[in-house]
Amino acid sequence: MLKLGFVAGAGGYHAVQFAKMFNGMNEANKHLDPFGGGPPMATIDGANVVRVFDEHRPDAELLSALCDVPEVAESLEEMFEGIDAVFIGDDLKFTQYRFARPFLERGIPVLLDKPFAENVDAARDLIDCARDHGTLFMSTSALKYAQKFEKLYRGEEGIGDAVAVCAMGPADLMWKRPFIFYGMHAVTIGHYAIDDRPVEVVDIGERGRSVVGVKYMHGAQLTVMCPHGVPVGFQVLAQGTEGAFHACDTDAAYFYSTMLKDFMAMVAQGEQTFDLLKALEVFQICCAQEESVRTGRPVRLG
Repeated sequence: MLKLGFVAGAGGYHAVQFAKMFNGMNEANKHLDPFGGGPPMATIDGANVVRVFDEHRPDAELLSALCDVPEVAESLEEMFEGIDAVFIGDDLKFTQYRFARPFLERGIPVLLDKPFAENVDAARDLIDCARDHGTLFMSTSALKYAQKFEKLYRGEEGIGDAVAVCAMGPADLMWKRPFIFYGMHAVTIGHYAIDDRPVEVVDIGERGRSVVGVKYMHGAQLTVMCPHGVPVGFQVLAQGTEGAFHACDTDAAYFYSTMLKDFMAMVAQGEQTFDLLKALEVFQICCAQEESVRTGRPVRLG
């Protein structure tokens, strides 16, 4: 049984839902659930959350009471012993990535909630840190694990090489840096459908109606459309050299739980099976969108 630590964002949606999947929910305390007290989305065996730390201690205490997490740590340092891996939750401030390095340096596997970091250089720094210390590391949109798109990502839908892909999902203006925070889900869908390196990004939309074009090294084109004020849901239309594919996905229980299981499997295997370069490319695209909005010009990727 893997022992997991949860750090940061303890009162946030992901931390609460993920802890429920591992530990279940204490029915006597379900009134504490800030997201309605519903049952766990899914049940994940093989791991338990055993300790939680949040700089805002009431959030850590809430998660402990709601999901029967045995220990609330007084400091980050108390999280370094007695766990097999750590989940670092989204704090809605783009600052949770600062907690990753101390664990990576100590060889403790890290699942870092999206977004990857504050900027591309900071994301690269974390990847280098993980490599230098031989530490397992994952950071991704859970849409990488969407059930309806799995075969497309693996090249098993029979459409040949994807040459034109359109991916859609919301990017609500209520969030800080909305395209990086939520538009990255749609970017992930489109990018994993294309087996190539992105070379140029341009935003041709307007505020609240992001339309982003991504050119790839060997000619494929990705269009990502992220409107404000629409229901949460994701879809992709892909044209390949041998056919076309279209699907929608809203099954959060599946893609969240499958992401967590993939991280657990990597920890159990002890090998870096998650492709950090592909995830970094998603983040590069999202950051380049912001630069394109600022400058009004296409942005070349290094």
